[in-house]
Formats: sequence, C-alpha cells, structure tokens
Amino acid sequence: MDGLSVWTLPSVFLIKIGVGLLLFLIHIQTYGIDELSHDGETFLNEGKYLNDVFAQSPKHYFQLLTGIGESTELINKYLHMTQYWSAGDLTIINDSKNVIRAHSIIHFFSGNSIVIHLSVLCLFSTIALKNFYISFQKYTSQTYIVFFWIIVLVPSALFWTSSLLKEPFLFLGISLLVRSILVNDKLSKRLIYIVLSIFLLILFKPYVLVCILISLFCLLIYKNLFKSKLIPSLITLIVFIFSMSVLFQTSLNKVINSLTRKQFDFVNVGKGGLHVLANSNYYYFQPFQYENLSIAGNEIILQKESDAYKYRFGSTDKPIQVHLVPNGEIWQRTYFKKGCASFTETTPIKNSAFQLIKNIPEALVNSIIRPFPNDPGSKLKFLSLIEVWLVILFFGLSIYFRRKLNINEKNIIFTLLIFTFSLSLLIGWTTPVLGAITRYRFPAQFALVIVGLILLKPLNHIKWKNTFS
Repeated sequence: MDGLSVWTLPSVFLIKIGVGLLLFLIHIQTYGIDELSHDGETFLNEGKYLNDVFAQSPKHYFQLLTGIGESTELINKYLHMTQYWSAGDLTIINDSKNVIRAHSIIHFFSGNSIVIHLSVLCLFSTIALKNFYISFQKYTSQTYIVFFWIIVLVPSALFWTSSLLKEPFLFLGISLLVRSILVNDKLSKRLIYIVLSIFLLILFKPYVLVCILISLFCLLIYKNLFKSKLIPSLITLIVFIFSMSVLFQTSLNKVINSLTRKQFDFVNVGKGGLHVLANSNYYYFQPFQYENLSIAGNEIILQKESDAYKYRFGSTDKPIQVHLVPNGEIWQRTYFKKGCASFTETTPIKNSAFQLIKNIPEALVNSIIRPFPNDPGSKLKFLSLIEVWLVILFFGLSIYFRRKLNINEKNIIFTLLIFTFSLSLLIGWTTPVLGAITRYRFPAQFALVIVGLILLKPLNHIKWKNTFS
C-alpha cells in the first residue's frame, strides 16, 4: 500500500490476534472459564455442533449450512442442544445462525483451536482496514502513516473486530462497499466488491445495510438536487420523511411495531427473565415474579397467582399482559437469563410514532455519549467512557482546526454523518443495555473518526500554543 511498509499489515494482523486473546482473558477473569464472551463462546460451540453433523450426514449438514431444506426435524435431530440456532421469525434473517455456519466451516481445519478461529476473523478485519485505508487516504491531509494507525487504533473497532462475533464480518462488508464506491478499480472488481459486501451485510448485520442505504439516498439529494448545500438538503429530507410517513402509514406502523418489539425483547434480556412454553402459549416472567413459580430444571409450575407477558414466539405482535392462576400444569423453560449489569431504563416506544420522535434525544444521548461515570456496569465501562470523550474531543478539534474542503470531501463527510446519525438513532431506540450499545455503535464511532481525519488540517500545520494560550 502507498506510503506504508510491507510489514505494516502483518503487524496489524498480529496486534489484532493479541487483542482478541486479551478479550478472551478478560472474560475468563470477569465471568469464568465457561463465559468466553457470551455470544462468542456460543458461536464457537454451536459451530462445532453443526460441523459434527457432516460426519453423520453430509447431505443434512449442507441443508443446515445453506438453509435449503432445513427443517424442524433436522434441528431437533442434530441441534436440539443449541441456544441460538433458532430464534423465531423476529427478523427475516437470523444473523446469529450465519455466524455459527461460518464457524462450522472453520472447524474443518481448526482442530477446535480458538486461535485458528480468531486468526481467520482477524484476517477479515485486517483486510477491511486495508480497504478503508485505500478508500479514504486521498481525502485526508494527514500523512499516510498517521492516517492508517489512527484508524487501526480506534479502540472499539480494534476491540470488537478482533473477536469471534459478527463484527469482523460486518467490518469487512462495510469496507468492501466503501471501496467499491470510492476507489476507481476495474468495473468487474467493483461489482464483485458490491456483491460480496451486500452478501456479508445481509447475512451478519442487515440493519447496518439499511443505515448505509439511507445515507446513500440522502447523498443523492444533497449532491444532485442542492449541489452540496446542507440546509436545503436537510429540510427536503425532513419533508420527504414526513410525506412518506403519511402516504405509507401501514408500512410505517410495521416499522414502529418492529422497533417496539425489538426494544421489548432487549429490555427483557437486560432485566433478566424467564420464558416458558405453556401448551401453545409463551409467557415471560421478570425476576421479582420467580417467587410465584416452582423452578426445577426445565420444568416450571405456577404456584401462586402472578402477572406475566403473553406473546407468540417469533412474532412482532405486541406482548399482552395477563394474570395467571395456578392449575397444576408443568410448563417447559425455553429461555432463562440473569439481568445485565449495565441495564438502564429507557422510555418505551409503545407502538407510537409520536413517542418514537420524543425518544430521539434520549436515543442519541444513550448511543453516542453514554456511559456516564455513575451509570451501572462493571469497571470496564470506564474504558468505553474514555473512548467516547476522546472521540468527541477529536471530532470537536477537527471542526475547530478544519481545512478547506472540496466537493467530494464534503459529500463523503455528509454521508458518513448521516450514517452515524441513523445508526445511533436505531441503536438508541431499541437497546437499553450500555454494554451492548458499546459493541453495536463501533461503526458509528469509526465513521466519526474518519470524518475528523478528513476535516482536520495537517497536524504539523496546527499552532497548538496559540490555540490554548
């Protein structure tokens, strides 16, 4: 790559493996040997369960791997011990299953070694960093080395893309799409990048692809209708959103209903709770209601009258609060989890467009600025807190020490800011767990750092003494 040593990318690759192993050690120290990284351990183990199917029936393995011919019978036969394989139809695509599928392929040559799995995913995210560097280097006034190492060392991006989770696949998908748009490669090469990027984003983080498409649509208005004029572009976008909401009320209601249900599910996970199957009904009990139940392994019996939420598994219909009376029936436990230490109360959306709008400030504060020092959570929250304020400080300084931009640079900055805003809003609306927010928002923080690097004057042209004297 221009301006960088041949040893740069290998060094980054080794750094990322080291960070991934550090993540592993942190979780051992924090949660114990059986809690690799919550999702990370589950993905690795369930990938092995799926891989083992191949030895019993290659045909059934490929049916489960591709989803073509997958059935309840196959799941019950081979994957009944899994937690994440089946999650209902809350989303069109179960991206957790796709991470399990990826790990099942790696298991063919990994020998069940976490280092091999980690190395493969770190390789993907290292390639992603290369794509981002190639895509943005000509739009920044910083030296090649400074620009590259800053984007490598963005803490949340470095941390989460050096893991066994979805983030390395997401990072690679975003980078390929960015490269296909900004780099003048051969047409055939750009088409391959676009197809691969959309494939990865749909499989691993579909809502991020939605945010990218929203930002590209906004760019079309900003660039073509108003020749990169900010205020008229924003006014037009607001009027357009309002008009579409009125014209497509049914579709809007479905979106709001989906956000309401996603928020409800996150709140249940954050608070902790017990989900049981009672005949054809599913009930959700909060921890303070456990005293009304007899819990013996997977068998649950209602002992005292109790309130609960009734819902249809996998449905986006609003859960209904019901009052239950003991009848001696034995219910089956379907999901049970302790509450999250970093859970924070959020305002319920309650299927209301007006409430969704009212929640915008709260959503942006939660997803962009928090955690605060007095927020719940472990001591690790202070690392996130430091990163948040470093990113905000860097972004503020880049505005103060901004340089004159050309039209292309303005267009890129506008697109990245719309992406950051839309992703932050979506995360803030639905996620009441600050630890999860820290993980989900890393693409937005990464985008803000890129914006700052494009805006900022060359570091050696900034007169720091005059600024602070």
